[in-house]
Amino acid sequence: MATELRIPEGIVIRTAKGGPGALDGLLRDLRSMGFAGYLKVVLDKPGMVSEGYLVIEAGSPTMAIYYFEKSQPRELKRIYAGDRSLRFVQEDAADPTASVELHSRVGPEEFSRRFPDCRLTAAVAAVAPAPVPEAAAPVQPLEAEPQPTAADPILEEIARWRQQGYDVAGLERLYERDRRKVRPALEAFQRAVERLKNLEHKLESLEAKGFEQEKAKIRTKVNDPSRITEIEHDLEMLEEQVRQSLARQEREQQRIADDLARKQQEQRAQDVYDLILQYQKSAAPTPGTLVTGAPRAPCPTCGGPLDIDGTCPRCTKAPPAGRRRAATPLTAIQTFESFIVGPGTKFAHAASLAVAKSPQKGYNPLFLYGGTGLGKTHLLNAIGNHAAQVRPTIKVAYVSAENFTERLEEVQGTSGLAEFRNEFRELDLLLIDDLQFLTGKERAQEELLHTLTHLIDNGRQAVLASDRLPKNIPAMNERLVAKLEGGLIADLQPPDLDTRLAILQRKAGEQRLALPEEVLRFVAERATANVRELEGAFNRLVAFASIMKVEIDLGLAKEVLRAAAPQEVLVKEKAEALTLRPAHSYLVEEDTPISTLHLYARLVEEGYAGLAITRQNPARIREEYGGKGEVLWLTDRESSVERTIAPSLESIIHTIEEFMAAHPRGVLVLDGLPYLISNTNFDGVLRFLRRLIDDISESSSLMVISASPSTLHPQELSILERELEVIKMG
Repeated sequence: MATELRIPEGIVIRTAKGGPGALDGLLRDLRSMGFAGYLKVVLDKPGMVSEGYLVIEAGSPTMAIYYFEKSQPRELKRIYAGDRSLRFVQEDAADPTASVELHSRVGPEEFSRRFPDCRLTAAVAAVAPAPVPEAAAPVQPLEAEPQPTAADPILEEIARWRQQGYDVAGLERLYERDRRKVRPALEAFQRAVERLKNLEHKLESLEAKGFEQEKAKIRTKVNDPSRITEIEHDLEMLEEQVRQSLARQEREQQRIADDLARKQQEQRAQDVYDLILQYQKSAAPTPGTLVTGAPRAPCPTCGGPLDIDGTCPRCTKAPPAGRRRAATPLTAIQTFESFIVGPGTKFAHAASLAVAKSPQKGYNPLFLYGGTGLGKTHLLNAIGNHAAQVRPTIKVAYVSAENFTERLEEVQGTSGLAEFRNEFRELDLLLIDDLQFLTGKERAQEELLHTLTHLIDNGRQAVLASDRLPKNIPAMNERLVAKLEGGLIADLQPPDLDTRLAILQRKAGEQRLALPEEVLRFVAERATANVRELEGAFNRLVAFASIMKVEIDLGLAKEVLRAAAPQEVLVKEKAEALTLRPAHSYLVEEDTPISTLHLYARLVEEGYAGLAITRQNPARIREEYGGKGEVLWLTDRESSVERTIAPSLESIIHTIEEFMAAHPRGVLVLDGLPYLISNTNFDGVLRFLRRLIDDISESSSLMVISASPSTLHPQELSILERELEVIKMG
């Protein structure tokens, strides 16, 4: 500890043991010798260690420093200097297990420079008894056992509490003022300590993952009985935060489970559509509805014919019993050539292609994230297909997180676990889909972490996909999150109208269907959320026409897809019916900012100057909602095409103030609160919003903020609802 205190070691000229009166006898001896140097008192007990230093000038103590370190029941470190530390040194020196060292050749300036407040007052410095004539009281040598002196039991009890790590400053001050009141105070102190111990136990037993800083802050107070009320309040608040966090995680986990069930249901529906389309292919074509296309490419693995969805029935046969593998075959038709690139997928496509061309040399791991049905699975398969085409001997496996977990649970605790690990750790390229389904699966997360570490450390490539960022997947292993965030993260945004039209044209070509342009445009305008919804609408239309043996025209499309997107239509109608007033600020609660952007477009049409700061791609907003008004892309990426703004509150407020100064009557739209909060903190965003609300209230402008309740902490949402006028669109 002397090193930690940066106290230089002098020449040790004497050592002695501690004990009652040991320090007094030693100081008398030093005074008679006019000694200059310092005394070091060390007390080392289980879970506790301390060092005390007394600087001696001309035989008398002039400075004191005391260092205390405790590891049980909680870690505690304290440094004292000056008058108070002298008493601690005396108490430690009275312990028979203490050791006392006498150091010379170290001047007092070494201490005063490091501890400016370590000098003793004149009254306290006279702690050692005055010299006694030799005949009356002969000076004892250092090695002699000193005579015991009486000790104050109250001070001893206070010292015991201090050695246990509790703050006894109040008791010491009371002792100096009125010793008669100390005994009742000590009894109250003991009762308070018992309460503190209960609170500390409650704190340490609280599972508060993600709230370590809050726990640590409370832990610093549990040695001070005078702060019990404050500690109880803080602990109650922390418990509430933990409860809300757990509830939010449960909701997210349920949402992920619902997503899985919905995805499985959609897959079953798609299987039905595929059967219908297969029948259509085998039946005689209706004149004017089908065009002759080139034969399908054979399976790249076995050369056999492919099914309508591009899978090979021969290669997808289940392995023999007892040897089921977690990985599934790649979908042959999901290639880079068949992927329609749009503004929202350009970056993810480029990153995926780079990895496919140079596995083990590209971004590792590559993490793709985006909403349901935006092309993550397609890109994963495209990476695998391209890599296998370039290097036929490469070992590639595509697996969903769900299958990975199920297979691991089957082999856990059996001899098959080693085979399972070899299946993945010997790969050159691992592709994992729907990582969000690992939420709460601790064993699978741990296994995946070790698998990724092994692959990356051995120069192999991993690509993973999820509908959310790694840090936003509930109950996810922190080390796994760090591993994923250590690579490249690329997001996919919903397709704009042109991209949706291109997808439908490609889909019609693959099915050898000649559909009118107006039909394709109607489908593209009807299904806007994602590619899966778009293809689902297309398949429903084609399947209905096949069953009913009718041609596909605009009338049929309107009839079949009447309910394809009823919710969006209702939202638009509700948004258009709302009446918003100048000088007011609104919070629109919705899963996606559809209503907010409809309101923005309507108000701009009515003559308001418009400024939208949004996480949506500006090109898509202009395509969907009109090109008027100014749209800034809220992102930390740079764009050569769109005007962007970084998630900096200072930058955003400056931009908004410039806009309001130039446009007395304007509409301000803000979308992306969770993104802002994650890049700063909620308190900062709240102060930022309050400033905007105040500015708007004194203007002829209005503000609309879009927020999804599921992405905000309940307490955060409640605060926002108090600050803004709420419009619920759900």
